[in-house]
Formats: sequence, structure tokens, C-alpha cells
Amino acid sequence: MEINFDIINSTGLITLNRPEALNALNIEMAEQFSVKLNEWAKDKNIKRILLKGEGEHFCAGGDVKRVHLSDNKSDLKKNFFSTEYKLNFQIYDFPKPYLSIWKGVVMGGGVGLSIYGNYRIVTDTSKFAMPETAIGFFPDVGGSYFLSRLKNNFGFFLGLTGHILNADEILSLELGTHYCPEDELENLIDEYISSGTIKNCIKAPLDNSSILNDPKLIKQCFNSNIHDIINNIKNSSLNDKFYQNI
Repeated sequence: MEINFDIINSTGLITLNRPEALNALNIEMAEQFSVKLNEWAKDKNIKRILLKGEGEHFCAGGDVKRVHLSDNKSDLKKNFFSTEYKLNFQIYDFPKPYLSIWKGVVMGGGVGLSIYGNYRIVTDTSKFAMPETAIGFFPDVGGSYFLSRLKNNFGFFLGLTGHILNADEILSLELGTHYCPEDELENLIDEYISSGTIKNCIKAPLDNSSILNDPKLIKQCFNSNIHDIINNIKNSSLNDKFYQNI
């Protein structure tokens, strides 16, 4: 199965199970996810949800390769995105605690499966990005909602460049809610399943190469319309590092 469901101690467990594809979400997974979430929302015996990915990564996004390769006469493109976006809203509207384990890659559609939940656990290997602009798309799954709420114009920056955030950056921008070292993840999961509580871990160590070292530059450059933003970057110290990504 490409997505697995289980129940342990009133906790609904969802595991994305396509590790060979970095757990990319396809339409069948999204449909099953939606059905189960609707069932658990109504089930009084289910107190909370835990979502994780099998293997080393959480979710690299939607299965855009399959969508791209689908026949032009196929309804897959329309049906996939319709199903995915409805699932994102369903998660936003879910009435019970919802926790995701952000291990490894968390990008695009993977963000949509988790950003609207209550808890997002950041680990040492977490890599967050909305890279859709690299394929001529836009940051979807409600990106305009959560990116626009980031401080210092970091939402514009992430949406336009597809820049990959490390654990410290994710926490500093408050995209993740908690940090947990990977060697303590199983204990955190066990505690959440058994009691619904989350162990309070120390924050990830600061990465000195972080883009957060100069937030004023991001704020100044990623301001106004797209033409002004590009000109701002051309004339700033960000040019060499980021301009080629826009």
C-alpha cells in the first residue's frame, strides 16, 4: 500500500509509503487520505492524528511527474489538483489535534498535508521548500495564505526562489512548531500516542550560514512588484546567490 492507516491508543496513524519516490503524493493516496480523515473526524474513539513518511523523508510533494506525463485527454491533472486542494482544506478544518513529523524533505504538496495541522515536528534533517516556480508553476496548496504571513517578506523570497530552509530557519520563521533530534523521535511519537503531549526539546543549533543572518536585506529586496524585486536583487549582495533562481 502506498499509504497506510493504523490506530494505536486512540491515535490515528497515517504513513505515506512511497519511500522510493520520497513519499510523493498521488491521487490514489490523496483519495484514501481524505476518506480516512473524514471517518476519523466523526469517530469519537479517535482523539488525535499523527502523520509521517516512511523512510528518510516526509513528502517531496505531489506526484507531478505522473501528472505531467498523463495524456492530454486524461482528466488526471484536473482531478489530482482538485482532490489535493480539497484534502488541504479538510486538514485545515479537522477538529482534532493533528501532528506531522517533518523528517527530511518537506516540499510542495508535503507542506500542504502538514502546514494546516496543529503540530509540525522539525528534525535535524528537515528541508522545507515551495519549489514550484522552478517548473513554471506557482506555490500552491494555499501557499499564498501561509507564505504571505511570514515576517520580513520571507514569503515572497521563498515563493519566488524555491530556497530550501534548514531546521533552524524553519523554526525561526515559525513554520515548524517543535524541534526534536532524530535520535529522540521515537520517544516523542510514543509520548504523543500514549498521552497526546509533546516532549519539549531544545532548539536546533544555529546554522551560521543561515539566510536569517541578514533579514533586513531580504525584507528590502523582496518588496513591491516582481520587476522591482528583480532590480533590487540585481543591485544587492543577494545577486550572486539567488538571482539565478528567479
